[in-house]
Amino acid sequence: MSGGKETPRQKMIGMMYLFYTALLALNVSADILNAFVLVNDSMQQTNTNFGKKNELLMEAFGKQMVNNPKKVKPYYDQAIKVKELSDQLVEDIQSVIDTLIIVTEFSGEFTKDFVFEVGKDRDTIIDFAHNIPVAFLKSKDKFNKPMNILNPENKIELGEGKAMWLKNKFAAYNAAVKAMLTDEDRTKIQLGLNTERVYNSVAREWQDWEYNSFYHTVLVADVVLLNKYISEVLNTEAEVIANLYGYIDAKSIKFDAVRAAVIPTSNVVIAGSDYEADIFVAAYSKTDIPKVSIKTGADTLLMSEIDKEGIIKINEATEGITKFKLKTGATGEFSYAGFIQVKGADGKYTPYFFNSSYQVIKPSATVSADKVNVVYRGIENPISVSAPGFTNDKLRLSGGTGGRLVSKGGGHYMYTPNKNQRKDVKFNVTGTKADGSSQNMGSFPFRVLPVPPPTVRLASVNDGEVTKGALKSQGFLTAKLEGFLFELKYTVSEFTIMITGTRGMILNQRVKGNKLPPKVIKKIMKAPRGSMIIVNGIKTRGKDGVKESPSITLKLK
Repeated sequence: MSGGKETPRQKMIGMMYLFYTALLALNVSADILNAFVLVNDSMQQTNTNFGKKNELLMEAFGKQMVNNPKKVKPYYDQAIKVKELSDQLVEDIQSVIDTLIIVTEFSGEFTKDFVFEVGKDRDTIIDFAHNIPVAFLKSKDKFNKPMNILNPENKIELGEGKAMWLKNKFAAYNAAVKAMLTDEDRTKIQLGLNTERVYNSVAREWQDWEYNSFYHTVLVADVVLLNKYISEVLNTEAEVIANLYGYIDAKSIKFDAVRAAVIPTSNVVIAGSDYEADIFVAAYSKTDIPKVSIKTGADTLLMSEIDKEGIIKINEATEGITKFKLKTGATGEFSYAGFIQVKGADGKYTPYFFNSSYQVIKPSATVSADKVNVVYRGIENPISVSAPGFTNDKLRLSGGTGGRLVSKGGGHYMYTPNKNQRKDVKFNVTGTKADGSSQNMGSFPFRVLPVPPPTVRLASVNDGEVTKGALKSQGFLTAKLEGFLFELKYTVSEFTIMITGTRGMILNQRVKGNKLPPKVIKKIMKAPRGSMIIVNGIKTRGKDGVKESPSITLKLK
């Protein structure tokens, strides 16, 4: 029998049919079964992701419902119905998977809270059979029992098979969700769950969906295919709900009331420059010209005061926006209040009150070196915070994950990174404005670096020559950070000393502490002039922990 042009899905099913036939011929190798296991795991993860995506979509729908229930409710109710239909169909498909696994793997002996072995000396409690990892099923290559349950040949003696049962469920589901869409969307949207007859290019014949999908297929293949149909259900749910969401006129529900608004170019102004703000009625026609009355140096204004002396009048606007510009001079915080009046359909003006404030500061600049934002690991690092327009008590420093940040008052902080901190840290500055609200002042990254190792000296010498007398009288090692910003103390906790002469190694000894043992002093006293003294593996201990310092090489005088 000849067929028309095959769809991608028909081609896929044909390839699956050929693949299944090959499986039967090869008695289903372990590698191929494992491939099905991997595909099934991926399909289940896809279904989980689809579920989360649909939850977010319904959450957005719910927010729109709160904003404008009258407008959104018809579509929201339909979205709820789509979700209920989808959840039921997913449950139906999972029930078929449960039946296939219970009958094929457990011969029907399966109850809720079944203890299932998932490995040697390991088991777990399973609530539904479809939650059993298919990798652990012993009967995943069996097909006789699944064939009897699915009955893809529609044998009369077996009754209605689960394949035909699902086919009817799919058709009913598609019809129900399509009824919720517009005529245009019904023709455009691809819902999946297609159960029409399929042309099998391998068998060279048209076949019923149930026969083409489940004839002589092994258990694991059935589970994979059914999980694929779950994915199609969830995708259909997402497509239909997204279309229902799109039917809402989003612009009509964004504005819940007409209100006055003030948008300053900046709340902080340099002395001598202009303070500028846009005053407008939100969501109002741009063709209307509002009337604005402003009183400076005030937080409130009464309608009865708008015609008094000193009130600023602005009767012009561009696209519904009135520009307010005021020359500044003295520094400090300044406020103003007013009314914006808009003409209604009846020709009367309706007033809307507004107020705002701004700060004027002196010109200032800060110069900093970009590469030296550094804190040192394991020690206290002082940090100071300031910001134009805010006093120190109105600023707060936060952040510094991976360490301890302590306020010392007056804008000063002490930050101690953990000794094992390796990642850079970020500090956030927040200012509290006059109205009590918070202002984010920015984030400031700092590199976390280790404190450099201290310089170690033996008998007050770090390199060059040293006398036997100096080694005898000052036979100990000292450690000091030289040229570092912080005053930190270090002590030598252990080291290795080697003495070599013209005839080879004289001494090689590991020493605990910072002093040369008598045995070492004795060897030094007997060593010939020109012998080399090498001190390495030097461990020093400080507030930031133990670290290794560079080695010392000295020549015996």
